[in-house]
Amino acid sequence: MPRRSIFLVGALLLLLSIPALAQKITGARTQFSLNDNWRFYPSGAEFASGKQVDVSAWERVDLPHTWNAKDPFDDDATYRRGISWYRKTLVMNEQLKGQRIFIYFEGSNQVTDVYVNGNYVGQHRGGYTAFRFDITEFIKYDGVANSIAVQVNNATDFLIPPLSVGYAMYGGIYRDVWMEATDPLHFSMSDHGAGGVYISTPKVTEQEATIKIKGLVKNDGQGPADFEVVHSIYDAAQKLMATQRNTIQAGANQETAFEADLGAIASPKLWSPEQPYLYSVVSEIIQKGKVIDRQTNPLGFRWFSFNPETGFSLNGKKYVLKGTNRHQDFKGKGSALTNEDHYRDLKIIKDMGCNFLRLAHYPQDPEVLRLADQMGLLIWEEIPVVNNMNPDPGFLKNAQYMLREMIRQHYNHPSIILWGSMNEVLLWSKGNERIQVHTDEVYLQEVRKFQVKMDSTLRSEDPSRYSTMAMHMSKDYEQYKMAEIPQVAGWNIYDGWYSGKVEEFGPAFDKKHREHPNEVLLVSEYGAESDLQVNTENPQRLDFSGAYQRYYHESYLSQINKRPYFAGTAIWNQFDFSQPNIGGTISHVNHKGMLTWDRIHKDVYYLYKANWNPEPMVYIASRDWMHRGGKSGQVSTIEAYTNLPEIALMVNGKRYAAQKPNEIGKVSWKVNLTGGANVVIASGTKNGKNYTDQLSIRYQLFDDQINTPDFKSVAINVGSNTQYTDDSEAIWIEDRPYSSGSYGHIEGVNANLNLKSMITHTEDTPLFYSYLDNLKAYRLDVAAGRYEVELCFAEPEKLAPGNRIFDVYINDAKVMDRVDLVKDNGFAVASKHKFIVETDKGLYIRFDALKGKAVLNGLKVKKL
Repeated sequence: MPRRSIFLVGALLLLLSIPALAQKITGARTQFSLNDNWRFYPSGAEFASGKQVDVSAWERVDLPHTWNAKDPFDDDATYRRGISWYRKTLVMNEQLKGQRIFIYFEGSNQVTDVYVNGNYVGQHRGGYTAFRFDITEFIKYDGVANSIAVQVNNATDFLIPPLSVGYAMYGGIYRDVWMEATDPLHFSMSDHGAGGVYISTPKVTEQEATIKIKGLVKNDGQGPADFEVVHSIYDAAQKLMATQRNTIQAGANQETAFEADLGAIASPKLWSPEQPYLYSVVSEIIQKGKVIDRQTNPLGFRWFSFNPETGFSLNGKKYVLKGTNRHQDFKGKGSALTNEDHYRDLKIIKDMGCNFLRLAHYPQDPEVLRLADQMGLLIWEEIPVVNNMNPDPGFLKNAQYMLREMIRQHYNHPSIILWGSMNEVLLWSKGNERIQVHTDEVYLQEVRKFQVKMDSTLRSEDPSRYSTMAMHMSKDYEQYKMAEIPQVAGWNIYDGWYSGKVEEFGPAFDKKHREHPNEVLLVSEYGAESDLQVNTENPQRLDFSGAYQRYYHESYLSQINKRPYFAGTAIWNQFDFSQPNIGGTISHVNHKGMLTWDRIHKDVYYLYKANWNPEPMVYIASRDWMHRGGKSGQVSTIEAYTNLPEIALMVNGKRYAAQKPNEIGKVSWKVNLTGGANVVIASGTKNGKNYTDQLSIRYQLFDDQINTPDFKSVAINVGSNTQYTDDSEAIWIEDRPYSSGSYGHIEGVNANLNLKSMITHTEDTPLFYSYLDNLKAYRLDVAAGRYEVELCFAEPEKLAPGNRIFDVYINDAKVMDRVDLVKDNGFAVASKHKFIVETDKGLYIRFDALKGKAVLNGLKVKKL
């Protein structure tokens, strides 16, 4: 739905004039946005729900809005989860008198209490489904100012999913809010936030498609009503294809069900991701020849099935689900995204060549589903039962209600093929702690009973689609027969990232397929993280380099293509997203995305585009590493992704032999880059047309032999195989053992902080992620002169003070005495220490361990 201003602002009053409104009118139904000009108070407030409240000191905000757009991402391990208030004042148009008035929220996280003119209207529990309240009896006319007060609370509630989340629980009214006006006789507005009209296609073939419609009509009038319900089907050109009329009677203040069989459409145009053809169904309530309510819903004809041997089929043919996952947030905005944001994201996904999208881990904005129908993306949608569950009956009740809300609200979208009931529910224990192997069999049986209830609820709500759940690669799911409950088993796998090797991915599923031949297998998550500031010629697991992320996905894609039994796959994730209190090289962010959190494309995106999007292309996969360093004459790797038959490369005018891409569209060359700008051009042809990609790589020369008068500085990413480019564009080069005439460490083992360890008090997080453990010394054979030496430290382990103590000497002069990083700074707190040194014998930095082992994260030496 478009977000457009629909009112004139005068102080805090909204003077609504129907002819002047930029509103959405569907027949006799009126709908207009309430997004603009709210007042916001970031705390609980006594009497904030009252009819008249002084809001002069409150912040003015527009919706969508969240109060957590920034605070989850600072050095504080917590962010504000609690109560906030929103208020808005408006004067109603007199033409709405006599109609039923509803307020409709597309999403508010997570407990929302609504008041109108000081009267309590209702509460909604859950942050990701829509809801509405009938506020007719509380609205005033005749120029009276109406107050709307909304209390939103995103505090943890152990009866409301989710309990444990790997993403920010943004608080606020973060989606659109609408006011709706209907005739007293109208399609139901009270069925779990849905529209009251539900369309199914029981039989679809290339020859014909049948349509059935059921729904609810509410008569809020004072007497019985006789009326017709008329359904009309139009094609994309608005040609009438079929119509059906039913005469119905509804008693006063009663809700009446209806059903309609519209017969068959001959030779229907089928819906698919390649050709997302949409019909529309217009449902009308007609009384005495007048249309008094109207609803329009999308209609797409398609049929599909899942099979444990052949995977997925669409419209009678095997169809490979090429998918990804999406979270609904953006850097600086949090979850408060506009329709334009949703469009941008889905277009990026579609342009990559995806035909399948998992909405993780919760129902997303109605606009996302509308766009999926329109653009052609098959959808897995799920509720936020994530990582664990509470066996309390109240939790089950709320989860089941969320499931019904999601299904009924999005029932009519042809893009949806899978409903998900939970994700990795055995990842955490009953006591809300992460666990590897469950031993509490009583809890496991409770989880299984919960799962059965959720799956049966799902299937009873919508037998036309498949049930699914996502599981991590724990044996407990199959040992306790949980994997067999959903119709499609989604598996989240990270071999080669958190542990293991990438080549273990395929054999792990081959084994699962052999041992559970009736299980439909869908890879619901796989991925590795990358940081655009970190890269290397020698990628390693957990180094966060773009090179390793590409290596991981290249291997997985190749293995996926060889396994036809897969129903489909979904990359984790399309975009980097919020994950408060997680470590790595970017704190609070899960950076497994094909794009960064602010939507910068990573090189790995084009691996999938080359394989999944048939549009001819060539892409030089070096934009993640446009500024790099190395020795003169050192060999550098240039890689490209393409779907062309052959690619030629030219670097600084020098031509390299053309190459044919491998089975996943990759070509690779070893080249020599020169100091400064290097122009790289890759090109190929298809059907007589030339396709070219070009970029410039800035190559900074570093001389191994630093004992010369020309030496100026060196910055070393100690303990790491990667180069780190800081915000000043200085390169911290990869670490190395000492060699005569040069530099390097003496003894020590390369290590990384635990991925859960959040590094604080620095803008150079990648520098402090790696470290050298148990080093004895660092030697630099610089020429005689005066130097600035900078040492960088962060305690990598959760030790008690006094368990790691060491002295630091530079050329036998003690410069740091009894360093105790925990005592001095705290765990994972970055610190930098600079010293000015005069030398005629190089620099020898010694680390004498007094207790435990000495560590070092970074080293910079600059000649003065």
